[in-house]
Amino acid sequence: MKQLQILLFLFISHLVFGQSKKLTVEQINNSGASKIYFIDNCDEAVKLAETDIKNETIFLFLQSGEAPIIYTGDKTFEEKYRIEFYEQGCIGSNCTKEYNEIIFNYLTNKYGKKWIKQIRKDVIGFKSWKKQL
Repeated sequence: MKQLQILLFLFISHLVFGQSKKLTVEQINNSGASKIYFIDNCDEAVKLAETDIKNETIFLFLQSGEAPIIYTGDKTFEEKYRIEFYEQGCIGSNCTKEYNEIIFNYLTNKYGKKWIKQIRKDVIGFKSWKKQL
């Protein structure tokens, strides 16, 4: 009986704690999120997004101004779709829209269209990308 309880506990613990993936500082520093501010043209943003997808360090850029806005569903969305929201504050890159569009296409290819109803509507470039569907 005790072995069954331990086995059940380990199984449930794996389900609860095994789903989230937290990026390391090194992964964030090597990602497109940190490099996008230094690119010369938006074609490079597309390459950064494609590299981030390969490296599983996927971001979606937000720009809400001086005071960042966090919604209760943000963490759930991030964990479910294995992405990170990246708040740029007041100053952002001119090419985050192009980066985000690659990520929107990736999400659609991987998860279908169900993610569209769950994403924050203020993600940079989302409204214009959605109109193209």
